[in-house]
Amino acid sequence: MFDVTGHFYNLKLSGSVFKCRSVLEIRRKNSGEENVLPDIIVIMMNPGSSRPIDKNFKINTFSKKEYLGIKVRDVVPTRPDNAQYQIMRLMIFNKWNFVRVLNLSDLRNGNSGKFKTEFINAMKLDKTNPHCLTHKDRSKELINFLKSKNGKIIAAWGSISELKIPAENILKLNKNIIGIINGNVPNYRYASPYLKSQKTEWLKEIQKKL
Repeated sequence: MFDVTGHFYNLKLSGSVFKCRSVLEIRRKNSGEENVLPDIIVIMMNPGSSRPIDKNFKINTFSKKEYLGIKVRDVVPTRPDNAQYQIMRLMIFNKWNFVRVLNLSDLRNGNSGKFKTEFINAMKLDKTNPHCLTHKDRSKELINFLKSKNGKIIAAWGSISELKIPAENILKLNKNIIGIINGNVPNYRYASPYLKSQKTEWLKEIQKKL
């Protein structure tokens, strides 16, 4: 029912290269709304296991300066993961045609423990975390990506301590945030928890808030 596309890049920090993906877009097939604003924005932790469908697709590698300076972010057909299927279910319930998915960090890793390690390793090389959408030099990108038809943002980024500052930076924008608080702000329950029953519960609770 849906086409999924994403912008992939590799970020070179010193001698290390990190696999990244920034924006991901889910569009209903044949909706005829290619050039309109998304119905809603969803922000999650990181891109997880998402990857280009074309295994031979050449992903460009950028230095920090190069990436922060690019003007156009090309998107390619993308294989969705479980979290994105959750968003598709919301799209069906709400008859949405277009949802944009963003992440607090662009680092691609489907294992939360390994993601933490990767985040820490990247921060040792550059404390400003240029892979984070809330980086000071990505403010224009962030503002553009947060535009939607209803002005709402679904917060579903979990509760990883390394991402506390980026999460707080999103909340400081004073946008209309919808989410299921997990303990204390800025922690919001992840959209696709491990158990199927928890996935169903998340969908029901978010739907109530919508």
